Amino acid sequence: MFDKMDSKRRILAISLLISTLLIVSVTFITHDVGTIMNVGILCIFIITGPFILYSYTEFMWIRAVEREFPNFMRDIANSKSSGMTIEDAIDMATKTNYGKLNPEIAKFRNRLSWGIPFLRCLELFGEKFKKSSLITQVVSIIEESYKSGGDVASILNSTARDMMILREVDDERRSMVRQHVMLMYGIFFMFLLISLAIIYIMVPIVQSGQSQGSGGMSVAAFDFGNPCQKTPMIFPCGLFEAICSTLAISSGSISCYYTSLFFSMMVILSITTGLIAGQLGENSAIAGSKHAVIMLAAVFILFLFFARVGILPS
Repeated sequence: MFDKMDSKRRILAISLLISTLLIVSVTFITHDVGTIMNVGILCIFIITGPFILYSYTEFMWIRAVEREFPNFMRDIANSKSSGMTIEDAIDMATKTNYGKLNPEIAKFRNRLSWGIPFLRCLELFGEKFKKSSLITQVVSIIEESYKSGGDVASILNSTARDMMILREVDDERRSMVRQHVMLMYGIFFMFLLISLAIIYIMVPIVQSGQSQGSGGMSVAAFDFGNPCQKTPMIFPCGLFEAICSTLAISSGSISCYYTSLFFSMMVILSITTGLIAGQLGENSAIAGSKHAVIMLAAVFILFLFFARVGILPS
């Protein structure tokens, strides 16, 4: 059964198994909530990291193939125009370097040499790139033109030319939005540092107001105390206590509430900002996963570091 899984499911299954064994082992050995939560954070990266890396590698492979595909189409069209059959043109293409596309062209040529019909070979070739809508559409055009007996060479030439134009437009768009992606990184890290500064400055002020007997510092009808002490059944309180255990902060305190609040806010912001940055920069949410992982890692590392060195109020 494991052999029949596709690569993504196999990676996810292995990651889940490793994470489960790690959490169970740490729970059995330590029985410490803070340690278990820290290992839980590590397990989140163990589960999502390989899956995201595989998805992004697959995405980059598709992008590399799409960059070379117009050159392949143009060379096939030129060979066909010179009088070659489509089979001979593909055989000639195997002698040219098309980067990541070379192995699939070699498989195409081999299937033809084994006597498999051209349309069937073309169908198998297209299935390899079914995640690329651009290549899927081009393969469909070639298939229809071959069936109808039209001028395949001219169709291939015009299709290759259109793909090159699209590639140039995409490259220009990416160069224009790259500075906006960098700006999003700058804004994110600015908010992260501001959040840490607010926790460092505001929480001691609120704590000092509470220690004077007011039960929480009130300004202009706003109560800056810990709402989890008044309504402990509200949803975030249990989550906030788990976060405080991870950051080694006293549970139920004002520091616990506000540190957990800003930590949760930055986690949500890192995920959404990363996905938006990927969609904006590379027109793919999968590409945005790398930005989200970088920002999430920055949040966890900075908060854990500040907590361990005692900068965050406890």
